[in-house]
Amino acid sequence: MDSFPGMNECAEGPSAKLRCIKPKLVNVSEKKIILIATATIQNETLFQNGLYQNVFILYKMFDSMGYAPILLINESPKDIQNVPIILRHVRMVTADQISKTLMPIHLYIEIGMSIDKGTRGIFRMNGTKVCKLYLGNILNIDIETPIFYREMHFSHHVVGELDEIWVSPHYKQHEEYAAVINNMKPEKASMKIAPYVWDPCVLTLNGNRNLQWRPRQSNEPETFLILEPNISFQKGSLLPILIAERQYRKNKRPLKVLVGNGKQLLLNPFFTSTILPTLELAKDNCITFSGRHTITDIMKEYPYAIAICHQLNNQYNYMALEFVTAGFPFIHNAPDWRDMGYYYEGHDVIKGEVALETAIRLHTDNLETYKAGAETVSWRHSPYNPEIQAAWKRLVE
Repeated sequence: MDSFPGMNECAEGPSAKLRCIKPKLVNVSEKKIILIATATIQNETLFQNGLYQNVFILYKMFDSMGYAPILLINESPKDIQNVPIILRHVRMVTADQISKTLMPIHLYIEIGMSIDKGTRGIFRMNGTKVCKLYLGNILNIDIETPIFYREMHFSHHVVGELDEIWVSPHYKQHEEYAAVINNMKPEKASMKIAPYVWDPCVLTLNGNRNLQWRPRQSNEPETFLILEPNISFQKGSLLPILIAERQYRKNKRPLKVLVGNGKQLLLNPFFTSTILPTLELAKDNCITFSGRHTITDIMKEYPYAIAICHQLNNQYNYMALEFVTAGFPFIHNAPDWRDMGYYYEGHDVIKGEVALETAIRLHTDNLETYKAGAETVSWRHSPYNPEIQAAWKRLVE
């Protein structure tokens, strides 16, 4: 009998077709090994570069898919207490240690560190697939570096003995350049798009830390946060400062604008002599230029603040996902994430100010709706999303 009176029948929901790639539960010795090259990650460097979060999230994804990921690090940690607590359980090995073993490696990926051509060649001779994953805006970096940092060499390009070049979706325009500089033929067989992945595990310490936005209290200053790195044209504070300036001119009131990494701007004579003196925010002592802040420290210090962002050709940004996941009003111009936060188009200061005004007026009363948009985007890039895992499995295999 298929049914009986009173039996509930469930209609198929929108997620019914999303089936996980369920791996067989086996001993780790039976799993395919994925080696991920990275510099040693310490507490003080975890939020210093998004690559380190990338490495850990990819590690978790591969682990959840039934592989055996191992971090290939440049040196063993001297003090386990200086290793981020969420990384203390992961498998790690140094290059010296790996050279003395006979473990079969299915895939080797370079992300946060490169090894020499000879070692790559040894991997390939033993049947390992060797790939380079670029998660930075390499074309722009390579143009700017010799102009402004003439003594610096391109340490992110160690050429030779690669099977494939992988790039993040928002750097698709660089895939041919990446192939050519690595002496690979610019053909689709050697260039692949690797899905962007993100998970809040680093921000939340796997659920053990809860950083959440809250409405500002009457004794707290209205605060705008601008945390762009200001080391290139890709992510800079100038447009966010002008957005805040426009809002302030419309409505003069006690206000604090904190520009993190702002000391970089103060080294620019054009900014200090031409732009800064014209700002009402500066004349009224409402703007502060500080050094670098970690996202966790800034959330703890200003749990009621509004964040303003601007990027060019660099739209996927962990900082954006961290702010919106924690419920912070986030003003941004990333077109792929227009359904998250408060979006303005392109480099339009007027539209940016409208988005900021909307956040000021409506955020508190629409917090749950806001969080829904954040969760949607987070799941879109989740390492546990079956579609993301299926795409990565095609790359790995």
